[in-house]
Amino acid sequence: MNPITIFIVVIALVLYLVFQGVKNFQLHNLNISLKNKDSETVEKIADMKLAQRLLGEYVCDLYKLRAYYITGDQEKFEKVLRHMIACEKYRADDRQSFLEIYFHTFLIKGNRKYADWLLEAIRKTGDAKFIRYSEESYAVMLDRESGLIDQMEEDINSKLYYGFALGVVLFMVAKQYSYLGDDRNALEYMRSAKACFHPKAVYMPVVDKYLSEAEA
Repeated sequence: MNPITIFIVVIALVLYLVFQGVKNFQLHNLNISLKNKDSETVEKIADMKLAQRLLGEYVCDLYKLRAYYITGDQEKFEKVLRHMIACEKYRADDRQSFLEIYFHTFLIKGNRKYADWLLEAIRKTGDAKFIRYSEESYAVMLDRESGLIDQMEEDINSKLYYGFALGVVLFMVAKQYSYLGDDRNALEYMRSAKACFHPKAVYMPVVDKYLSEAEA
């Protein structure tokens, strides 16, 4: 390797390390501010052009959304939530992840207002499977629907869903059996749902609580 090539490689490595260092510094400050419920600092950092270039607009918006929610600033929270729901500049996978996670977060919390906003956006994605299981989840969680068991079990058996979506469908079947007083089937499906969820999935606290109480 000639000296010029070595020089270029070293410069590239240095620039990469500087980039990662600044990026990690920004993330550290955001996390500390979020932990301290300091929404003003989170907002200030997230609105910086440098932070948006290093972390991406989606990540910066997400930090502001969390900060406003934690501090109870409903006006700013709803403004950012509306912005994120409507924003088409995010990467497709980031946008779907946001819609999916926050939709189910508000289903769990029983917040029909925000769930309605997110469901409207989900319907506009044109993703038939995403729309279908979201609408079914809404019916089960907020309207206490218990007549979707056969349909959802058919979707499970046909392997229509996998991963988080499959876990949600299994959870919704468990909820319906619970509404009907069939604790045996509810417990069986809740255990299956847990096997599909990542340990940090939004449904895990609910699943763990149900299982701990049912198996006590």
